[in-house]
Parts: sequence; structure tokens; C-alpha cells
Amino acid sequence: MVVHRPPDSRLLTNLIAHEKEYTKHFASLFPLSHAALASLSAYSAASPSENPYSSTSGSPAQVLAAIVDVLAGADDALQRYLHVVEKWREQLASLKELEDDVSAILRDREILVTRVIKLSKAQKSGRDSRSSFILHPGGSSASFSSLPSTANSITIGSTGSKLAHAQAELQGCENHLAEKERELAARRISVVREGLGARCRALVDCGWVWGEMGKQGLRALQSLSGGLSESRGTSYG
Repeated sequence: MVVHRPPDSRLLTNLIAHEKEYTKHFASLFPLSHAALASLSAYSAASPSENPYSSTSGSPAQVLAAIVDVLAGADDALQRYLHVVEKWREQLASLKELEDDVSAILRDREILVTRVIKLSKAQKSGRDSRSSFILHPGGSSASFSSLPSTANSITIGSTGSKLAHAQAELQGCENHLAEKERELAARRISVVREGLGARCRALVDCGWVWGEMGKQGLRALQSLSGGLSESRGTSYG
């Protein structure tokens, strides 16, 4: 006999709630970042247009404008990572829905099991009553004593029909439950493998972009010192 254990969704619900809070606060950073970049852009526009170290090197205004682009590129990479995290949360929510489906089927199964048990007891009680009457008819007339027996037969037949129907419903529920439990087990694995796999790949991509943006920013900043950086032998490739 298969033992069905109802899924406990409390830990999954807790995870979804905290992922939601995480993405909410993560997303709230971007308006602040955009405002800061806008301020930096305005500051760059008012910065000197000439480099005091070298007339051929980048000016503070040019370098600051380049840094604004660098930081905006870093923000774009973060937003792509946030998008993947939000998709992971959506996958968790779909997993929660499937767990709820299984729990609902388990509740239906309990109702059907209770019904089958009651009908089985009712059928047994009817048979016992009929057997008792046959052994102890309690009347002298055979035709008179046969009437309750006929009524009992009708009752037993009706109960038996209801029992057969309930058993068929229970069997159908068991099959549906087994199918949903297999689907749930497979979904749990796929959500972890695909959802967290995409999140880790997004981390790699974000890290690569940040590294490239950082190098680009450092190259732009080098031009402010002109020949001084060359004398130190500093280079960013």
C-alpha cells in the first residue's frame, strides 16, 4: 500500500516570501542609481573641458561622461540578473501551486476513504441483519416472514451499488494522485536545476560585464593623469 504524505508548503511559502522581499528591495535600488547617475552626468557637464596635465588627453568632463556610461552598463547587468531572480521566484510560485493541487487531491482522497468505510460497514450491517432474520424468523407464516427479507435485499443491493461507485471514485482519485505526485517530484528537480542554474549563469554574466566595465572605467580615468600613469607603468587591458 502506497503511503501518501501531504506536502508541507510552509518552507516553500517562506522561501517565496523572502525572495519577493529580496527582489523588491533589489529593484528599489535602480531608481536611486539612475538619480545618482543623472547627478553625476550633470556634474560632468559642468566640469572642465580641458585636461591640465595634457592637451591631448581626456578632459574631466569627457572622463566623467565615460564613467556615467560605465556605471549605467553595470546597472544594466544587475537588472538582467534581477530579471532572472524574478523568474526563479515565478517558478517557485508554480511549484507551490502544484503542491496545493496535491494537497487538495489528498483531502478528496480522505473524504472518499471515509465514504468507502461507512458504506462497507452499512453493507456488512445489512447482511448481518438479514442473516439473523433467516435464522430467527420470529413468525409462523412463511409468506409474511419473507417480506422483511426482500426489503433487506433491496437495501443491501442499493448499498452495494453505492459502495462499488465509491470504490471506483477512490481508485480514480488514487491514480490521479499518483500522477500528480510524480509530476510534483519532477517539477521540484526541474525548478532547482533550471531556476538556480539560470541564476548562476546570470551571476557569471554579471560578473564578466562588471569586470569589463571596471576595466573600461579605469582606462578612461588613466587619461586624466596623462603622462603620470605611464611613468608608473600602470596599464589596464
